[in-house]
Amino acid sequence: MNPLLSLNEEAKRELKSTLLNHCFSIKKEQIEDLSNSVASIKDAVESNDKSSAGDKHETSRENANQTLLIYGAQRKKAMEDLTLLHMIKPDILYDKVQTGAVVVMNDLVLYIAEISDRLSIDNTLINIVPPNGPLLKEIYGKGAGYTFTFNKRSYQIIDVF
Repeated sequence: MNPLLSLNEEAKRELKSTLLNHCFSIKKEQIEDLSNSVASIKDAVESNDKSSAGDKHETSRENANQTLLIYGAQRKKAMEDLTLLHMIKPDILYDKVQTGAVVVMNDLVLYIAEISDRLSIDNTLINIVPPNGPLLKEIYGKGAGYTFTFNKRSYQIIDVF
C-alpha cells in the first residue's frame, strides 16, 4: 500500500507545500542560470567588440546574438512558469486532477506543476509533471476510481488531493 494513502489532511497539505517549494527552487535556479548565461555572453560580446573587426567578428557576434535570443526566450518562459507556480495553493485539497494536485495511482504518484522532475519523499517517488503532458491530457479533471490505459499499461487513480 502506498504510504501517501494514509496521510491525514494536514500531512497532505504539508506534502503539497514541500513539493511546491521544491518546484520554486528548481525554477528560480533555472532563471538564475539563464540570467548568468545571458550576462556572460553579453560581456564576451562587449569585450570582443573592443578587440576585433572583420567577417569573423561579425559571424561570432551574430552567433552570440542568436544565443542571446534563445536564452532570452527560455528565461521568459521560466518566468511565466514561476508566475503559474505562484498561483498554486498547496493548502487546497482537490478531488479532481488539476494543476497543484497530487495524484496517487496504482504504481505511480504525480504532482502537477510547471516543471518536470522527480522527488523522493519518505521512500515514495513523486513525479512532478507539467499539466500539458500527454498523460495529463488523459486524466485531467478525473477523480479517484478512474481507470485508463496509457502506453499499453493500465492505471487507476486511487486518490487525488
